[in-house]
Amino acid sequence: MYRLLLISVAMHGRFLPVKSILLIFLLTFCVATAFAEDWTTTDGMKYQNVRVVKVEDDAVTILYKNGGALVPLIKLNSALQERFEYDPVKAKNAADARAKADAESARELQAEMELAAKMKHEQQIKDAEAAGQTNAATK
Repeated sequence: MYRLLLISVAMHGRFLPVKSILLIFLLTFCVATAFAEDWTTTDGMKYQNVRVVKVEDDAVTILYKNGGALVPLIKLNSALQERFEYDPVKAKNAADARAKADAESARELQAEMELAAKMKHEQQIKDAEAAGQTNAATK
């Protein structure tokens, strides 16, 4: 396959940049896949072809074979904890801050849902009143 690509590059020099970019992309993809890891957490959860997206004090965000996940550092084995510089004190503070932010988001979402329900109810009343006036005018 590569020989054909190199021959075509030699024969058609004007396509060199496009084919070079394609080749670099292909090689990068192969290398990235080759270095993907498989993780098993302390609670037995298995993640295949793990790619780390973001590291935080209390957790690591990953992409893996079946999607994405936020994995708490405490659930990783000691080698991975060491690799991500796990500190129990920082992790607890970060987890507490995340829980507080999640609770605030849940309250905001609940208030938004209640407002939407109220607005929908008011619109239904207006629609019913308009339909009643229309029916009364046609009689």
